[in-house]
Amino acid sequence: MIGKTEALKRNKPAQHDSRVIRETMSVCPVCLAPLPAMVRAEAAAVYLEKTCPRHGAFRVLVSTHPEDYQALSDCYFYFIPGALEQREYYVCASTRCNISCPICYLNYCHDQPPLLSRDLYAALQDKPDVERFTFSHGEPTVSPYLAEMIQLLKKAGKFVNIHTNGVKLADYDYAQSLKRAGLDHVSLQFDGFHDEIYETLRGGKLLDVKMRALDNLKTLEIPVTLNVTIARGVNEQEWGAIFDYVIRNDFIKDVSYITYCHYSPQEDSLGRAMMPDDLVIRLTEHSRGRIQRDDVLCFQKLFYAYLIAFRKKKCFNYYHYCVIRAGKGYQGVERYLDLRGITKKIDASQKKKRTMTKILLFKILLTSLKRDSLALIPYGLFLLSRGGYPKKPGKLLVVTLASICDPYKYDATVALNCGQGIISQSAQHESYGTYIIEEMKRWKKPDTNGEGPEAFPPEGRA
Repeated sequence: MIGKTEALKRNKPAQHDSRVIRETMSVCPVCLAPLPAMVRAEAAAVYLEKTCPRHGAFRVLVSTHPEDYQALSDCYFYFIPGALEQREYYVCASTRCNISCPICYLNYCHDQPPLLSRDLYAALQDKPDVERFTFSHGEPTVSPYLAEMIQLLKKAGKFVNIHTNGVKLADYDYAQSLKRAGLDHVSLQFDGFHDEIYETLRGGKLLDVKMRALDNLKTLEIPVTLNVTIARGVNEQEWGAIFDYVIRNDFIKDVSYITYCHYSPQEDSLGRAMMPDDLVIRLTEHSRGRIQRDDVLCFQKLFYAYLIAFRKKKCFNYYHYCVIRAGKGYQGVERYLDLRGITKKIDASQKKKRTMTKILLFKILLTSLKRDSLALIPYGLFLLSRGGYPKKPGKLLVVTLASICDPYKYDATVALNCGQGIISQSAQHESYGTYIIEEMKRWKKPDTNGEGPEAFPPEGRA
């Protein structure tokens, strides 16, 4: 089962053709003590393996396609060998929330006082090159200072997003007040079209609230990302309905399918976990041949080349793909770009140990255009001139297939280039993934023999 963690002694011995892809650091899922770990490939799977001297050995399945995983790992860590400067930050406006999600990470942390505008202003002075701030890590709309802090960031010329459950955005006047403050984008948590899903994952019936929030955002012309938590046995069947809804509504510019995280060492929820491999399968199956697995893998290599050319951080466990809305349907980006040809050129650059620059990336893209690629030229020009894509991309839709850190699958090497840092009431950190682990340790109760977890090494602290 994808993502299931088992004691090694209950597994079959590693096969003779196993190989270590990389050595890294992780934590014990029980006591959160730092542990050496390795990512190991076998004939039909890739595992993250680690052993705690107090709680035994753990083996987490991270991929069922070892050759593909190895190729992507080699490409990613060639182009991004060390930590880049963080250009995007979460802002924790409040650790409180107006709903009670059973699956939330904040259930394992203590409340903190709300962030004040003066605190955000002080943090902003140290980060002149940060381009994007997202209010997250707690429900930002419960903060009475949210609009004020949005205005502060907009005066500094920053892009401002919020991650929200949408409860307060169902009130049109409130949503309008955030737009007037300068809000650029909303990332709305949306797990499906049935209230039973929300009762399981979010603790209550929320579908009507979500749909009213979406109606308001559409009317106000605020671009939207749908953040979808996918849990095996709960809502994976909603994949297609959500995807089709997004295709029909071009005010939604991204859809992010994010795998279920397990923060508790209890076994009862581990079976819900999935990994990006599972999400790629869902995408290709739902496309009915319009998107192939190789298309997604080839696009990943292009994305890694883009990251280093523009010096942007992004987690290795975030897969991306683009589709183009066409009439009432869509086409994969492969129709417009020769992705396999691009991959060959990127692989050749890697073998020749060439540095990926903006100019080299432009040449690769220019020589890989297909006949129908005129539709992509505005986005390509914006990408290459600004290092991103337009606020209102219309036909262009970005699909993200992601897994975020929890104590089971935390990989410190990957977390070095976490796509987000965080500014909170108590700390600033360049890696949100590592921050999650550190916060859980900070508030973890001592175990039965009176010993708390060891402190994790402070790599990545700003």
